[in-house]
Amino acid sequence: MPEDPISQEMARILNEKLQRVIDKQTEHTIALANHTASLDRLEKGQEELREMMRQLLSRGEPTDG
Repeated sequence: MPEDPISQEMARILNEKLQRVIDKQTEHTIALANHTASLDRLEKGQEELREMMRQLLSRGEPTDG
């Protein structure tokens, strides 16, 4: 830490600003991870719906016989 009071105050202010940036980046990273998880769940749900539709459509197809 710098010796003179002005340099100490400047260093303190910079550290506070840096901490705010880090905190904001952390919030954004968490939000992005949550959105990614939500998209993964949606994608899985879509695949399940597609499979159900395939099964339903295959039941409605005429059979040879």
